[in-house]
Amino acid sequence: MPTLAGAARAAYKGRMSTEPPKTVFCSRHKAELPAITSRLTFTGEFGDRVRANVSQRAWTEWLDMQIKVINEYRLHLGEPSHRQFLQDMAAKFFAFDGSDGALGAGPEGGLS
Repeated sequence: MPTLAGAARAAYKGRMSTEPPKTVFCSRHKAELPAITSRLTFTGEFGDRVRANVSQRAWTEWLDMQIKVINEYRLHLGEPSHRQFLQDMAAKFFAFDGSDGALGAGPEGGLS
């Protein structure tokens, strides 16, 4: 009968894969790059789209930019319209609309 420690060790080994990391064609960087491995802040259909089309590099860049967007536009994420605005800015940042991914300067010039 396997011990609890043995089961935990086997589970840990299962996570240590020798497979190459998954890649995606990143919509922001227009290149095949490693896929997102961290937790997403977006859910549903939009979260699925981000996971399928955004690299870890672009996601890390977004996490920094997201703070600037929240501060620049004084967003309150308890408000559904503010969450939608943040999602729209993320879509623009990831160039889902075919743009270059630039967000502009923002109302107070802090996004450039």
